[in-house]
Amino acid sequence: MHKCNWMNRTMLALLICSILLASIPAMASYPKTFTDTQGREITLDKAVERIVTRSPDEARIVVALGYGDKLVAGEQATKSCLCPMTFGNTTEGCKECYETIIDGRMPDLPEISTRYDIYFEQIAALKPDIIFCGNLKDAEAFEDKIGCPVVVLGGQGWNFGDDGYFNSIRVAGKALDVEDRSDELIAFVKGKVDMIKSVTDNKKPDEKLKVYFASRGASNAFYDPKEGRDFTRTEPKYDPLTMAGGINIASEINGSTVNVALEQIIAWNPDYIFISNSDAGNNTGLEFIKNSPDLASINAIKNGNVYNCFYPHCRGTPPDRNLLNMMYMAKMLYPDDFKDLDLEKEGNEIFKAFLGVDGVFTEYADYLVWPREYLDSLK
Repeated sequence: MHKCNWMNRTMLALLICSILLASIPAMASYPKTFTDTQGREITLDKAVERIVTRSPDEARIVVALGYGDKLVAGEQATKSCLCPMTFGNTTEGCKECYETIIDGRMPDLPEISTRYDIYFEQIAALKPDIIFCGNLKDAEAFEDKIGCPVVVLGGQGWNFGDDGYFNSIRVAGKALDVEDRSDELIAFVKGKVDMIKSVTDNKKPDEKLKVYFASRGASNAFYDPKEGRDFTRTEPKYDPLTMAGGINIASEINGSTVNVALEQIIAWNPDYIFISNSDAGNNTGLEFIKNSPDLASINAIKNGNVYNCFYPHCRGTPPDRNLLNMMYMAKMLYPDDFKDLDLEKEGNEIFKAFLGVDGVFTEYADYLVWPREYLDSLK
């Protein structure tokens, strides 16, 4: 009798131990090897504890995968691009996000590069375990001058496909031993995309609206000679617009981020025009385009269908703001189909998934002003 009780207790203890062990994530063994988005073989000798990122896009993935506490330095614009802020001015923008993200360290995060320059000695002094960057040229420079493992993530934050941004997330997940989390993030983004496409994919070609997307805004009217862009700059391949059910009238142009002639835009005669705007309370570009005599013959102008939209760039292509554009454009193009889509709720969920902070879209909409005015008009 005593022997049976002892055996039962032993079997129960073994069962409990097996359940507990099964619930503990498997620890990666080192060294380990994987390939980055460029097919380069990367070997890590130990778990990553210190991370440097070349641009805000890579920093955003690191934060989204739960490794923001390991981020020891980033590019200059990381401070204004993750939590949308006025560049170089930390008093305007999503201040609560800025002050709480990565355990409140964002204001003091070392800046190890700018748009043009990389400070290699400063990076070496930080002794990173890994550097994430966006292109092969930077990777080769880091490997030559720093020597630690360098992983190219790349990928445009509006290319929501397995060969695009999702691949970047997967590679980062492998590097950081959080592949389950990377799968969850991809599933989250796919869920938002599918929510929109479940409606727009069913629209017949003659039901879809022609759209011109001014991806660089219009703050300097038609063309800014200094930056070589503004209203005449567009994106022939912009997934959020096509997913939203719009016909991108520039889609037959080869390449990406191109300037087109004003006469071409007039000839295309879009039904809608979206103008990227990241300037708080500034509608100068929008009003200029709406009232331009040169564009008066365009249907979008005649019917009053010219609108601000979220800026798709920020030293990269932030996926959170490009997901917002997909939802916002869908609501503007097909208001009856998406009347129940709560843009503020969805926006807060999207920013929370990438930044780990609550209420960022609410703060962002108030900062930009035009989203808040639009949202208030729906009440």
